[in-house]
Amino acid sequence: MRHVLLILACISCAIVHGAPFTIHVTARGLGADVVSLYRYSDLFTLRTTLVTRGLLDNTGQVILEGDAQGTVKMQLRIGERFADLYVRPGSALHVSTYDLGTARSLNGTTKMGLEFKDIDALDVNALTTDLNERIDAFVAEDLATDQAAGMQALDIQRKQGTAKPDSTVRPATLFITPTLSKAKLDSFATKLHAFYKEVHDPWFAHYLDYGIAGLYLGPRVHERDLFEQFMEGKNVLYDDPEYVRFTRNLFADGLEQLARYKNDSLLTAAAQGDARSLRRLFQANDFLRSDDRLAELVMIDQLYLDHAKKLVPFRDTERILADVTARSEFAEHRNIAANMLWDLTVMRVGSTLPHLRVEDARGRIVDLNTHLSGPVCVAFTAGWCTYCAPEINTLVKLAEEYKGVVAVIIVSLDGTLNEFNAGRKGVPSSEQVLWLHAVAEQELRDDMRLKSLPAFYLLNDSTVARAPAPLPSKGLAELFFKAKTEAEKGQQLKVWDD
Repeated sequence: MRHVLLILACISCAIVHGAPFTIHVTARGLGADVVSLYRYSDLFTLRTTLVTRGLLDNTGQVILEGDAQGTVKMQLRIGERFADLYVRPGSALHVSTYDLGTARSLNGTTKMGLEFKDIDALDVNALTTDLNERIDAFVAEDLATDQAAGMQALDIQRKQGTAKPDSTVRPATLFITPTLSKAKLDSFATKLHAFYKEVHDPWFAHYLDYGIAGLYLGPRVHERDLFEQFMEGKNVLYDDPEYVRFTRNLFADGLEQLARYKNDSLLTAAAQGDARSLRRLFQANDFLRSDDRLAELVMIDQLYLDHAKKLVPFRDTERILADVTARSEFAEHRNIAANMLWDLTVMRVGSTLPHLRVEDARGRIVDLNTHLSGPVCVAFTAGWCTYCAPEINTLVKLAEEYKGVVAVIIVSLDGTLNEFNAGRKGVPSSEQVLWLHAVAEQELRDDMRLKSLPAFYLLNDSTVARAPAPLPSKGLAELFFKAKTEAEKGQQLKVWDD
């Protein structure tokens, strides 16, 4: 009996902590020497957490190792380029990265290609890639057919005398609505299931189902039929991106419907900060009535996705998410709500600037907090960001004009210290500007929630006052002038509070 308990304990330990996996990475001419692997904490916020990092050797290779439980979506990053892949316990993947030839995006992150070497045809990466390609090809072919049919509609209308040749108003039936026909979808779904019938992989089975389910969504679809076929009585699948996509589309207007028809009840329930009360309001929807788990998931996701619409006051959204984080009976929701709360509140006005790992031009670590005193402007840029140059040049001029009033700190996200120093050569020099280099570029992006470059923030000491602040070309000078005016009055704190 003792041996049985020991075995069960070991199995339990393996379930909780997962099992090892390895990824052999070969980088193709991307230049960076650091390869990072991140895990998506959840598939709703897509918040990433670092799993491991490695240095490329002189042959451009590195081995990354970690533990995984179930099927986990991860992000592989080399410099500013990234690609997604799936990892399972025991995975031993060999991948080569390559440049897709796409231009660098404004936020400095660009997708790269992944080529899997000697991959098993039944590996989850091979299966999902194959399925995605088949679905994309089907959609492209069907929409092309629909568009051709739509173009014929004008000729039909003209022959019937119902269209004005010179009208600038498009007849309602000029283009066929790009919704895939049910008959074609049914046939395609049958063919897909037949093609993959020998694949006995439970995770891929539901990935396949919800990949198909998403194709049925559209204005001519009866939502109850979709719910009964794909969701009713079935488990919530937190690890399936196709399930997340389908669920979000099916319940896309849930919060707006409550705001339109039950606004008083919605605002009252939200103001109480009691997630259970608000969840019961969502359960007026027949699809959610008997499923507390799904109802709570839809509730927090709708609050998260629609926060900018202000259907619910932000302070109440924050309280509801905090309540779910603290009290939900579903562990997955506690994690998701915490990530949503973090995503919505980090770097907001009144918060404290996160700890940033930065270094000076000689590679010496700098404690940024020692430079955060009084009004401070912190700017983020990179040498490769051509759009950043004129804004940073203007900021340097402002630093000179308002020296002694506003401290100016510029943090570069260049990949290496050499690139950082090279990028500074094209910027006017000024003793009023403190130039720093981000030691961990991706970590800084995550902590600061940086979506694009350049980015400017105004602080009172280490407290965020404007996030983001206007660009130097679009109003930052006015705020510097305000800081100078307040400083002359002897008020050096909270100079940017509205």
